[in-house]
Amino acid sequence: MSQHGSRPRTGRRLAASLAVLIALGAATASATDLSGTWTGEWRSCVTGHHGPLRAKFCRVDACHYQVTFCGRFAKLVPFRYAVTLRIVQDGDTVVLAGSQKLGRLMGDYHYRATANGCVFHSNYCSKKDHGYFHLERR
Repeated sequence: MSQHGSRPRTGRRLAASLAVLIALGAATASATDLSGTWTGEWRSCVTGHHGPLRAKFCRVDACHYQVTFCGRFAKLVPFRYAVTLRIVQDGDTVVLAGSQKLGRLMGDYHYRATANGCVFHSNYCSKKDHGYFHLERR
């Protein structure tokens, strides 16, 4: 086959590759950014305990958020911890997952969350507890 015979195919492949790259770039650019401060509540479905909750989201890279949660347990006991949440799916609705060791008393917590630009909802579970976090951007 001559060099000229392969040019149309090469051109089509290049055009198709560019179209895919442009589409991927547009999808990334339109993804929801969760960075900032969120407020709401946490609730244990096992004990019924609940309380106020604040979170600060910082995007680490294209695949992770570092989130610092601050809240109160039993109205008096403050807690604060940080967790890295992995982005499982990005877009208008972001799906995140992660886990955190909270020490001998609290154990390992596992999270799965969905969020858009306004609402963050996460289910958590551990050996002795499960419940949810519900936050809204303020």
